Formats: sequence, C-alpha cells, structure tokens
Amino acid sequence: MIGAAEVGPGADLGVGPRVVPDAGLGTLPHAPWDAPAVMPDYRDASLVNLMASIEAGTGGVHAERSPHRTLALLPPARVRAARRIVLLVIDGLGDGYLATHGRDTAFAEHRVGRMTSVFPSTTATAISTFLTGAAPREHGLTGWHIWLEEIGRVATILPFRTRGERRLLRELGVNPLHFFAQPTPLAARLATATATVSPRWIIDSDYNLAHNGPATRFPYQTRDQFFDQIFTAVQSTQARQFIYAYYPEIDANSHDHGTRSLEVAAELWRLDQGLRSLLARLAGSDTLVIVTADHGFIDAPEARAIEIDAHPEIAAMLAHPLCGERRLAYAYVNAGMHAQFERAVQAQLGHALDLLPSPQAIAAGWFGIAQGRDHPMFARRIGDYLLMMRPGWTIKDWVAGENRHRLVGVHGGTTADEMYVPLVVCEC
Repeated sequence: MIGAAEVGPGADLGVGPRVVPDAGLGTLPHAPWDAPAVMPDYRDASLVNLMASIEAGTGGVHAERSPHRTLALLPPARVRAARRIVLLVIDGLGDGYLATHGRDTAFAEHRVGRMTSVFPSTTATAISTFLTGAAPREHGLTGWHIWLEEIGRVATILPFRTRGERRLLRELGVNPLHFFAQPTPLAARLATATATVSPRWIIDSDYNLAHNGPATRFPYQTRDQFFDQIFTAVQSTQARQFIYAYYPEIDANSHDHGTRSLEVAAELWRLDQGLRSLLARLAGSDTLVIVTADHGFIDAPEARAIEIDAHPEIAAMLAHPLCGERRLAYAYVNAGMHAQFERAVQAQLGHALDLLPSPQAIAAGWFGIAQGRDHPMFARRIGDYLLMMRPGWTIKDWVAGENRHRLVGVHGGTTADEMYVPLVVCEC
C-alpha cells in the first residue's frame, strides 16, 4: 500500500549515478541534495479519487463497481447534495503556486486541501483521468508523446497527430472512436445531464469528441466567455447536471514565461475576478463548484537542459525517439543493449535523473494501484525505462519536422510543485 504522498529517500542514498533498485512500493531513492519525490496517492488523495467521488455522488452507473476509493477531502454525499456540479479545471495551477501567489484569491478562500496529480503530472495523462475517471494504467495515455505500436509511429496524442511530420492519425487509418474506446468516457456513465466548456479551437478535436461522449458542448474564445459559458451551461437545463470546464492559459503562460512571471500572476488575478463574479451569479442555484488543476509547474533553467543528441552513445541505443515528457521520458532500448544502456546513462546522466525499469514503475504503483483493468497497450507505451528527471532537469530529443524551442516552465515530474494541486470547493 502506498504510504504518505511525500516519499522520503530510500535506502540507496549513495552519491553518484545509479539505476533505481527494486526498492518496493512507494520508494524512489534520490541523492541527498535532491528534494524527495512525491508519489501519486491513489488510495484516497489523487485526481483519480476526486473523479470517483464525483461519479459516486452523481449516480454513475458503474460507480459501485469502481476499483477506486473516493476522495477523503470530498465525500460523495457532498456531491450528491447539489443539483448541479461544476468541475472547473485550471490547467497548470499548482497548489504551491496558489499558496505563494494566490493567498488573497477566491481560490485560496475556498480551498479545502490539496491532492496529488497522476503520473506523469502532465495534461495528456491527467485530463484523460478527468474525462474517464481512470488511472493512467487504465486509460493508457501516458504523456504528450506516445509510441503507438499499432502504427509504428510516435504520436502527440491530444492533437492526434504523428510527431514531427504532424500527420493526422486519421490519415494513417486510426479511428479516434475506436482508439479511445477504452475506458468509457465519464460523461457516458453518469446518471445526469452532462456538458463541457472548452476552448473553441479544441472542443471539436478528435480527442475531445471521443472523451466528452454525449456531453453538450459550450465553446468559448476569451476568459470572460469562459465564465459566461459556464453560467449558460448551468442554466441550460433543469435536470441534475455535471459540467466539466477547462481553462488553459495558466499553463500556456507558465510554459512561455515561467512561474515567477508577471504574465502568470496577472492571469491568476483575472481568473480570480472571473471566479468571484461567477460565484455571485450562481448564488442560490444549488450548484457545487469544484476547482482544481491537472498539475503544477517548476521552472527549468537552461543549464539543466539535456539534449540527447549531445550524447550519441546513448542516442544510438534507442530503438525509438524518446516519448513522454521533458521531465519524465520513456526510453525504448535496442534488443541486447539494456546493460550497456544502463551503464552509459549512469555514467553520463546519473547526476540529472533516476533510471527506473518500467516493470518496476508499474509494480510500485506510479501509474495506479488497481490491477486487472490495464489498458491493453499500456505497458508498451512506457518503454523499457523511465528517465525520471531530478528537480530542475529536463531531457529532450528532436525529430525531423520539429523546431527546437525552450520551455521556461515545465511539468511532468515528481516535485511537490508539479504534483500537488489544490481542491477548491464552493457551494452556491
């Protein structure tokens, strides 16, 4: 069973590079100068458990058979008591950032605690949990870049395109409704009316159409329209209702400008004004507004950025491009080269990352703890090894068709600032 979400240093604390040993569930050794890793607390304190509470509280048809415990901070009875439930997801709003920069906001005023994200702490994986209620090992969407054995290509899964050349997966014969068929979208399981509020430029994407199921769609273009469309969705029916609303600009500004930027602070201030106005408009409507995020952020200094083509010995042993994220990469290694790969990574990159064999990551519960429900392609989508970057470090390769670019702010790793997200609950 997973212990506390903050996983302390394990037994192997020797200075210098190493492969993470099979240390058991809930442990990730780090060098003494590093912060402890934060592991998803899938017992009762993660995004998976939040969705279990929402599903149980709205009478989801499969809720009683769900393998996931409900969220300790949000009992299903509190969800059940409201006629309308709004889940407002602010992409990139970490709990640590809110505590530091948002102490006078409505978000902080109504904060009831913090949860862990899923692993990796990234949009493609966490949003898939919001929209399915499933843990990463169950929905199989393991990061921004995923090796699809079905077509022999690396895909960027949210745009539903190949990496580099950016061909639509549809052009390669991949039907999104079939590809995303497991698990069933949450909107198709709930015993309520459902709606989704999402940016106009993505609301009709292959990914969103497949994952939002029968939900009524409310697109928006501006921040003001975002809150207006939530209000419109609430008023659109007298039936009991669940509304999923997604806002991406904290994430976008954090990537471009970093977590300490005026741009991110200004965006949070404007969101605070919008939330306060929305709560006032919803007063007396018997609506429960739940606000959280998919992940938080850290800044990534250029001095801690590793490019794999600067390490040709390691690059030559990779069977496919790196997948996953800059903060958590999946390595597929050529047959017969695993021991050599481990030695090379230890010697050249051991100061910056922990190398964890993928089967050990599964057994330790990083991707979820409910067994017997794995997506059939899950294990093939996390490679042979996980390259788990230490605080501040990133790793990247480049393929034909990609423009090299820096991200000032990043996520996907296991630091507290990436992993912890707030739980904000407002009763209207």
